[in-house]
Amino acid sequence: MLIMVANKKKLKKIFIGVLVVLFTIGGIIFGLKKSGTVPTFNLNDMAEIPYERGTKVDSGYVAITCNVDLGWEDEYIESILNTLKSEDVKITFNVTGKWAENKQDLLLRMKEEGHEIGSHGYKHLDYAKLTYEQNLEEMKKAESVIEGITGQEIKFFQAPAGSFGDGTMKAAKELGYTAFKWDIDTIDWKYREEPDVIINRVKKKEVKDGSIVLMHPTKATTECLDDIIGIIREKGLKAGRLSDIF
Repeated sequence: MLIMVANKKKLKKIFIGVLVVLFTIGGIIFGLKKSGTVPTFNLNDMAEIPYERGTKVDSGYVAITCNVDLGWEDEYIESILNTLKSEDVKITFNVTGKWAENKQDLLLRMKEEGHEIGSHGYKHLDYAKLTYEQNLEEMKKAESVIEGITGQEIKFFQAPAGSFGDGTMKAAKELGYTAFKWDIDTIDWKYREEPDVIINRVKKKEVKDGSIVLMHPTKATTECLDDIIGIIREKGLKAGRLSDIF
């Protein structure tokens, strides 16, 4: 009987403690709302993993991200930039430092036309297999090159192939980057000659506020980029940059 009473008292204390925490959180949220600030809670904040969608509530945007890294796709970048200009859309290009060193003219055109530049590391490697120190070295080297050319601070980091490890996340956090992946993958690297496949793939995805579209400079992408922008607009949303949804 004494044990049962003791257990009941212990459970009562735990219950009261939980209520206090809940009331405290509720009070904070109420205070933020009253002051005009809308809090955003995301499971990614509790775990060291990259974001797959934006954190801004009702941003009205879908971010289009274009990874530029290997060099073989350079011939299509100008076409993509021309389409974006005609559609009056600014996106985020994530480039490797090595590519940036050799293609400063294209990088500067991206910047001058209002596009955002994110980091894709210095070289196209499997970052999940690198140590924390190696991740940090690759990111710092890329930052030095890219910021040295553009004069703009890097805010976002996307590991090649979305391969994030603990060391990758730790290094990105230390450098103040927002690490991200995507929720709409065009897989245009696979369907380089098949724009219709890419269009149908995007149409079947749940494109919503804060979504992140991943693409690359390929022949098919140049032929269907305007269609992807159109799909986003049909949802009542705007195509934009990562900074529009974070």
